[in-house]
Amino acid sequence: MSFAVSRAKVENGVQVLTMTGQLDAHSYYILKDELNTLLEESNTSVVLDCHELEYISSAGLGVLKQMRKEFETKGGDIRLTRLPVKIANILDLLGFSKIIKSFKSNEEGVASYNND
Repeated sequence: MSFAVSRAKVENGVQVLTMTGQLDAHSYYILKDELNTLLEESNTSVVLDCHELEYISSAGLGVLKQMRKEFETKGGDIRLTRLPVKIANILDLLGFSKIIKSFKSNEEGVASYNND
C-alpha cells in the first residue's frame, strides 16, 4: 500500500491533515513536503489524523520529530489524533508520546491548541 496525505479541513485556525497507508522510508517525503508547504503558508497549528495510517517506520517517526521541531520554532505544533492501537503502542514504547501530543479525536486535537 502506498501513502497519501490530504488536507481535510481548517478548524479554528488549525489545519487537519489525514494520513493514509504506510509512512516509511519510501513515502516520508510526501508528509515532509506537505508540512513544509504548510510552514511556507504560515499554517503552524496542525492536527494529523492517523485513523487510516497502517504502518509507520523509523523514517516516518524521524520526519514527525524533525517537523515538529520546525513547527515549534515558528510558534506552532503538530498533534496526532485517532491513532490505531498498534501505532499508539509503538509511539509509547519509543517515547514519542512524550514528544508529540496525541488525542482520541480531531475535535480534541484542535481544541488542545486553545489550552496552550
